[in-house]
Amino acid sequence: EGAGGAGSSLALRAAMVHVIGDIVQSVGVCVAAALIWAFSDRWLDASGVSYWYRVDPVCTYLFSLLVLYSSYGTMSEAVHLLMAGVPLDINISEVRSRLKAIPCVVGAHDVHVWALSASKRNMWAHLTVSAGADSASVLHAAQRAAADFGCDHTCFQLESEGHICAALHCGPPDVAHDHSHA
Repeated sequence: EGAGGAGSSLALRAAMVHVIGDIVQSVGVCVAAALIWAFSDRWLDASGVSYWYRVDPVCTYLFSLLVLYSSYGTMSEAVHLLMAGVPLDINISEVRSRLKAIPCVVGAHDVHVWALSASKRNMWAHLTVSAGADSASVLHAAQRAAADFGCDHTCFQLESEGHICAALHCGPPDVAHDHSHA
């Protein structure tokens, strides 16, 4: 299950919600059937049909509301993952500040953090470094910072101070556009 453990698996949580929902629905169906069986000769409408027969469609309606309610969180999280959204516990400003705090890093821009699953996170960023910076030590420090945010796959582009990023979507360093997908 990775670093997040069994509790963080979206599929496992969805399966658990489904099983619990099935159990609750089965109990409800049994209770409805018992009420219909026990009281079918009482509380009759004008045509002689027991009002207790209406318990079954009422239970079906209530269970459908229960399924909608219990699956909303799972669906919301699945859509967030599929849309490559920033993990909810990640603050992009905090990530950028942490990257800028690395010795010889004077700026961080084009910062992206996204999750492929509950336990697999990616990060990329363009880091502007001062002249003469040791790129290997900057990269290792950036990877350690990413690991602290739970990102185990990283891609950092180092740029010399004063360099304007050549990527068409990027622009000058430290312009506020973090592509956070939030």
